[in-house]
Amino acid sequence: MKIPRLNNREQLLIALSIVVIVGGGYGVFRFWPTNQTIAAMQKSAEATQSRLLKARIPDEPVEDADKLIEQLEDRERAIELVRAQFEALETRLAPFDSQEMIVSISRLARDSQVRIRVNEAFKVAAKRVGVASKKNNKKNRKSRAVESKQTTPVILPETSSWIDRMSPGTMFHRPIQRIELEGSFVSIRKFIHGLDKLPYQVTVLRLKIEKLPTLAPTGYPQTLVCELLLAL
Repeated sequence: MKIPRLNNREQLLIALSIVVIVGGGYGVFRFWPTNQTIAAMQKSAEATQSRLLKARIPDEPVEDADKLIEQLEDRERAIELVRAQFEALETRLAPFDSQEMIVSISRLARDSQVRIRVNEAFKVAAKRVGVASKKNNKKNRKSRAVESKQTTPVILPETSSWIDRMSPGTMFHRPIQRIELEGSFVSIRKFIHGLDKLPYQVTVLRLKIEKLPTLAPTGYPQTLVCELLLAL
């Protein structure tokens, strides 16, 4: 097949078409993305420059640096001392879910000649940090799932009772045992004083004593009922 000869005008149009196609392809695939990247980088550079202009160099501290270091070292020594005291105190506390203290208390009651009527764990509701303001409600709702996994012990004020301050969820959480005894005043007194001689520390949180409605025969001591809440 014989290709017809193109005149000068047709050759010029074909050349212009090729230039337009090549230039358009370059603009779409190379120039436009590169231009967008340059514009984004210029915008980021302007934002960084604006932040640098607004940045403020902090003033030199008025306090003496050596004095601050000395105070920091004093705080660290105080923390170490408190930690050592806490570790020594922790060795005197019975492990959680330990039956050794329950057995020791039962043995002490037998030696003190008192009868244990009730010996059960005392349940106290767990304490949680209250919401400080309405502004924190939205934040608390968002962090509810995180709080279920990461809980911080609560430190209740000194005005709270020790039963609340030792409840689950608090910094001083300890198992609490409710014991109801029956015996004479002398035997109950002996039992209470004998708590200090047990293998682990026992703290009396609440003590109630009342006499039985039935009077004791003449010459016999009046039988009393004593309720104790013990922190083990």
